[in-house]
Amino acid sequence: MSKSSASIQRLMRAESQANTKIDSARTNKQNLLKKARDDADLEVKGYKHKKEAEFEQYKKTHEADTGSYEQQLQQQTQKTIEEIHQQVAANKQKVVDLILKSIVDVHIE
Repeated sequence: MSKSSASIQRLMRAESQANTKIDSARTNKQNLLKKARDDADLEVKGYKHKKEAEFEQYKKTHEADTGSYEQQLQQQTQKTIEEIHQQVAANKQKVVDLILKSIVDVHIE
């Protein structure tokens, strides 16, 4: 009986050790998963920060371009307006003469 009792005790110790190892493995697994999740979060945050910085730089570059385009458009518009004013000034008297001629020269049939 003592032999079977000793075998049972040995089996119980082995089971206890196995349970301890399993618990330790579960704890290690949970710790590894938590570390992997934290590392992934850090990597995502770093990537997000990098992309936001790139976007801000892109936005600054293109906002400056927009300003220069607006300035060019404004200059073009001003030039066109000046040309129209010059044409009006040059042709104003011709138009007035043409209108007066049309009013004065009435053709009665």
